[in-house]
Amino acid sequence: MLRRKLLIVFGSLVILLVCMAVFDIWALHGLLRQLDHVNTEAFTTVDNTNQLNATLTKIEVELYQLQVAETHHLDALIDQVNTMRHLLDEIGAHYLIENSEASKYYADLRAKYPKFEHRVSSLATAQDVELARRYNLQALAAAAAMREDAGRINEEARAHARREQGALASRFRWLILGVALGSMLVINVSIIVLLRAAAMVLGPVDQLVQTSRRLTQEAYDRQPDLEEKDEFLELAEAYDSLAERIRTHEQQRMETLGQAALTLNHELNNAMATIELQLQVLSRQAGGGDQVESSLRQIHENLRRMTQTVESLKNIRRIVLTDYVAGVKMLDLKRSTEAEPPDPKVRPGSVKKVNHR
Repeated sequence: MLRRKLLIVFGSLVILLVCMAVFDIWALHGLLRQLDHVNTEAFTTVDNTNQLNATLTKIEVELYQLQVAETHHLDALIDQVNTMRHLLDEIGAHYLIENSEASKYYADLRAKYPKFEHRVSSLATAQDVELARRYNLQALAAAAAMREDAGRINEEARAHARREQGALASRFRWLILGVALGSMLVINVSIIVLLRAAAMVLGPVDQLVQTSRRLTQEAYDRQPDLEEKDEFLELAEAYDSLAERIRTHEQQRMETLGQAALTLNHELNNAMATIELQLQVLSRQAGGGDQVESSLRQIHENLRRMTQTVESLKNIRRIVLTDYVAGVKMLDLKRSTEAEPPDPKVRPGSVKKVNHR
């Protein structure tokens, strides 16, 4: 049925558009989530390495103060070393460190940290001034080396983040291109399907409109030629049934008119034959005067016209009415006896039915 076909067509288009929209949203959401993750990881890693550099700077300051004997308390130095250990653990937890060149610098940094921590601990327990001074210098050298590794980790983290951002930007461009091409394809398919659906509706409607016009012109033998088994075919069959009933009714009217014409022809012919005989008798008795002859010719002419009129009633092909007076119709004998002109725009035939498997 037509409604089912249209429902399938429009439902398929809606499902296609919804699937396209869901896929686009899912792909864009995943890409933006990855980009946000990269930015967050890069920012956190860079921030932790900056904090590590700041902590190393504070440790170096404490070591210099110990070296010049400006302070003898190691509490602040020990706190900074503990802070450094926590920062190293946080930096190692980032995936940027594991998946980039920064991993080897981080491994060097982790390898140097135990020695650095041991020298600071030895500095705290050293009783000899010269030994404490040597531990201080070793701790300063280790801090400088660790600062260099922390700087390299910072640079590699930034570079790796930029590379991942570039790769994601390239993926984003390809995704936008794919979405645009997919949208164009879906739009073109939708246009083709909608044109096909419009043809399914407008074609039969146009034929039914033409059939309605022909029915108003009393052309009852020209019906729409439809092949699809749907609601339009049912409507065309209704038109066919209506035209058949009108045609049957018209035929009955023609038969009734023909019977009336035969009756009139029989009765009037008898009456006119009698009148003709009486006129001939009257003509012989009147002596053939000019005035009488003129009157008799007029009577003969009118009788001939009456005979032709009654004869025309027997040859009526269709009923064509014309105006007699205002609001009153009369039979147009001349047009009613003429053959119906053919309609070159219409193909003869009736409703065509096709059985679909």
